[in-house]
Amino acid sequence: MVMIVPMLGLFVDVGILYAAKARLQSSVDGAALAAARALNLGQSVTQETTYAQQNAVNWFYANFPSGNWSTSNTQMSTSSVVVTPSANVRSVQVTASSSVPTYFMKWFNVASTTITAVGTASRRDVVIMMVMDRSGSMNSNNGCANMISAAKIFTGQFAAGRDRIGMVEFGDTAWIDSTPTTDFQTTLGYTNNLGSASGLIDSINCNDNTNTPQALSLGYNTLYQTNLPGAFNILMFFTDGIPNSLTLNFKNVMLSTSGCQDSRGNAISMGGSFVNHPPSWTPGWNLGSGTFVPNIPAGPIGVIASDDPTGTGSYGVRQYKGVSQSNSNHGTLTSGEAPGCSFPSNEENYVNDFQKLPPTDAWGNALVENSYNALTTDANGNVVLSSNPDTHISLNGNNLIFHYAARNAADEAAQTARSNATIPATVFGVGLGGTSLAPPGYDFMQRITNDPNGDLYNSPALYPACSQEATCNHWSTQPQGIFIFSSDPTQLNSVFLTMASQILRLSH
Repeated sequence: MVMIVPMLGLFVDVGILYAAKARLQSSVDGAALAAARALNLGQSVTQETTYAQQNAVNWFYANFPSGNWSTSNTQMSTSSVVVTPSANVRSVQVTASSSVPTYFMKWFNVASTTITAVGTASRRDVVIMMVMDRSGSMNSNNGCANMISAAKIFTGQFAAGRDRIGMVEFGDTAWIDSTPTTDFQTTLGYTNNLGSASGLIDSINCNDNTNTPQALSLGYNTLYQTNLPGAFNILMFFTDGIPNSLTLNFKNVMLSTSGCQDSRGNAISMGGSFVNHPPSWTPGWNLGSGTFVPNIPAGPIGVIASDDPTGTGSYGVRQYKGVSQSNSNHGTLTSGEAPGCSFPSNEENYVNDFQKLPPTDAWGNALVENSYNALTTDANGNVVLSSNPDTHISLNGNNLIFHYAARNAADEAAQTARSNATIPATVFGVGLGGTSLAPPGYDFMQRITNDPNGDLYNSPALYPACSQEATCNHWSTQPQGIFIFSSDPTQLNSVFLTMASQILRLSH
């Protein structure tokens, strides 16, 4: 008995010791993760570190209160939480110790044992280009104002001074409001529980059409130029409608008899001056070296915008604008600019300028993707349009040719962003209903974000998993993003907040 009782007691004490150590370790691990998640709070790196340390302490003692498992002398404070910044990653290490009493080992004069646990967590810095749809339909049901409010809530969830956020907005064309910057809250504006500020987000004016392919390409090109390979590079894409516009170079499809003129008054019938006119529709954008998107060749650059396919109406093409110009209104034509290109009398007189679309848009995105939206092409890969200018909106009308081409180009722009080996971008997408006559298709948004899941955010679910949709596709080798659909503009605040939380969760 002298030998057996101490041996049994040893097993009991060791069991209690291991149970207490497991509880201490899980509490430390949770504290480290809580600290890493708190690194997005505060308005400076110092404040963020303070919030992280205090959050870790609060989390630890909530899960390992004083006297837990009859422990004593527990040591864990803000000084036990060390935040270490490195290139595009911040690491948190949390250390804690406590004394565990013994029961049977006291026979051997061992009254307690000190246990120690170390937990670590890391958070990648986030680089985001917000790609924001400011088309005219956003004015319905107060959509534009709700989007502005939601976008500021989104920026308010990230860490100023470490994370970087920029913004592209798009209508007929797209332009950069701000490249990704660490002072994004001052530049773009924000709203969170610490306060709010106005910025470029507040100045968004909703108008024009939906040139999604150009917006995604410009947004990703800006991420690529920021060049932070170790960071979490993100396109945060928002839209309330399907793509209905394309930016094209008509150099090889413009008819020699076209009366369309560039901003200098030259027409293609005058010779090479029109064809060689350099594009500059995005003021200040550098077409030189160091960009992912190759130099856009000189030529007659134009935007085609088509009616949304509502099933009624007379015209398949709403407008065709020559945008080889750099006015301050981001591509909206002023009076007398690019005459002959905007069809003031018959909106479908494009057949007098071109009867085909080039194989790619001006950004190199293919207009043809037969596994998604099949289109007819000629021997040179040009998309064939009907020669009948009175084609009405129908399944075979030019309206859907333009829409199919725009959707294909947007799909390829997203694939390009996700598949780059140096700066792969993850695409997160918010689709909005209740404003546009043709809201973004679920399959389209699933393809853009590479989200294989069905609807996880609405009840009842609005759409099935990608694998159950004939026109959806999931690329297993590319980053998987998240798509959330908001049925009503009043839900956008909650949806954008949820998206920010998901991004922060995945950044750990």
